[in-house]
Amino acid sequence: MISEELSRIAKERGWPPDLTQRVAALRVPIAELNSWGWSGLSLEQTAAQLSWHERLTSGDLRGRDAAYTDNDAFSDLWADSPEEIGEWEITVERGPDAFAQFKLQENVHLPVLALGPQLIACCGFSRRNVLIAGRRVSVVYGQALRVRRSARRMGYGDQVRRLGGSPAISRPAIGQYDIMRAQNFAVVSWWQKFIPGTFDNVPKREGSVPGIPVSVAQFPAQICEQQDSAVRPARREDLEACVELINRTHLGTDLFRPYSVESLEHTLDEGFWGGSPNKTGNPSLDWWTSIYGWRDYFVLEEAGRILACAGLWDRGRDMRERWRRIGGAEERTIASACVLDFGFAEGSEAAMAWLLQSFIGRAHELNRDHLAVPLDHLPKLATEMESFKPELDTRALRWGIKDPAITRPYTDLRYW
Repeated sequence: MISEELSRIAKERGWPPDLTQRVAALRVPIAELNSWGWSGLSLEQTAAQLSWHERLTSGDLRGRDAAYTDNDAFSDLWADSPEEIGEWEITVERGPDAFAQFKLQENVHLPVLALGPQLIACCGFSRRNVLIAGRRVSVVYGQALRVRRSARRMGYGDQVRRLGGSPAISRPAIGQYDIMRAQNFAVVSWWQKFIPGTFDNVPKREGSVPGIPVSVAQFPAQICEQQDSAVRPARREDLEACVELINRTHLGTDLFRPYSVESLEHTLDEGFWGGSPNKTGNPSLDWWTSIYGWRDYFVLEEAGRILACAGLWDRGRDMRERWRRIGGAEERTIASACVLDFGFAEGSEAAMAWLLQSFIGRAHELNRDHLAVPLDHLPKLATEMESFKPELDTRALRWGIKDPAITRPYTDLRYW
């Protein structure tokens, strides 16, 4: 039986009767059919998508959201899904907590495709409320598209991104942005194949993938001799001052959302009301491993005034990059520590640099290769830090909307 709604969709899209009958027989949800329309599928593509639907519902393939019980399988998927960047093959190792990075993000949707017990593809989305050109907007950050080496060029990447998310995160957004490695031309080809025109309004650069250039300074980890009592762990009573410093430092950039005392406290409490789970003394929470919280947040105080604040996320504990030269034997593993939620008083770049110097030493103690800091929009602070000889990791931000336009992006390393 063909419903009135299905008849309307079939007529609008010019489907022949046999295709409409097949859609009705397979009982494809109307909501799913509507999502196919967003991609402007041709008749041939619609028939192919119908075959995917049949395989996902009654065949050997399953699509779902990742669960915490997928930790090992998720880690295994990433270890077998390299990116080819120039003459290098880059594999991301995720573990012991394979989901650590995504736990630091908000409104995350992590769809996966599974063949039996093995995950063969994944991607990720995070819905965020941010400012762009001074306007309050909701956007989606697209990330984490991975397909196993043995399953490439079979359509799994396109299918995993189509999987529906939880109703709790199914809210509207004005657009999606992504951040790509500058030489990742394979992902550009993928976008152009499955979503033609996606780069039409995106800046082009010779020798790089299309997009707005965004850079992160990587300071080599080294022993820090300074023992400065001005740097101390943050306390709850410091939050109001820290929020003021963070907002002063970054307000006016795109993809930034102003902090509040409540939002920063929620972050440092790791979402646990009543204080960080590791500080409750509750033995039932002994299984919890902190990723980034109060123990990682510091301030620099002089004469009773907080001049700078920042958090240090040990990204390398749960996430590392393995670089292997294609066709060669050269191989290296890179692990970083990242600066989050930082800010400083007007004219206090030297104080902020002093705090970052202590973090460079802490990165060395953690056995990390470098400290990552987003300094694109802070040239005076970048100058203060030049003596530490950073290397720049420059990538490309894809945003295809002209109004509002992203011109001065803020980089939050949770989304890097």
